[in-house]
Amino acid sequence: MIKKTGEYMLWVTLVSILIAPLIYVFFFCPNQGFWENVMSNLLATGLALIAGIPIALWLDRKIKYGEEKAQYKVDRLKEANILKLIKEEINYSYLTLFLSGKKGNTQSLTLRPLKSDLWDSFVAGEEIKHIEKPDILNRIVSAYYVLKLVKNIEEQAYIALRTSAIQVTFADGTKKNSSQLLLEDARGFDVLFEDSTKEALRVIDERLVALEKYEN
Repeated sequence: MIKKTGEYMLWVTLVSILIAPLIYVFFFCPNQGFWENVMSNLLATGLALIAGIPIALWLDRKIKYGEEKAQYKVDRLKEANILKLIKEEINYSYLTLFLSGKKGNTQSLTLRPLKSDLWDSFVAGEEIKHIEKPDILNRIVSAYYVLKLVKNIEEQAYIALRTSAIQVTFADGTKKNSSQLLLEDARGFDVLFEDSTKEALRVIDERLVALEKYEN
């Protein structure tokens, strides 16, 4: 809108420059020789302006388009780097921690928590704004939501293990301490955690393939 307004004003200025001398000469300088001289000069000036302004506008658009295209490439490369780091962190939580000790384990509490530090730093630094596709961002946010939920429950289970000796006796005579109950709560999210993590990794991989063309 601003660009179109600027072009409109340039054309208005051009027309004004052409018309103003004509009005002045017509009303104040009726001399034939002077009129012919003014008309020839005005014609030359008008032709120069008419030819020059479109060329200047075309060059300006071309330069701006080149700058925007270069900046877009930089943004996509930055997006690719961010997605690679996010993928690495999610994979670490899923493959190294979840599948290797946490999944389905309601008897023992693994000491290493699920990892979300990198994601937290990206959010705090507003780096996630470089992720162009909203649906991809939504999948990643959903995966980290479940991850951090499980991580928080496991942290509470660890604290309870170290600080609480309270046991709950169920109707069948089974006894469980608060740490074990919390651990069971965490394992109740295993399916959701795995599904959301796999989906996030899937869309990240697809996006990284699409972004490969900007690496050349």
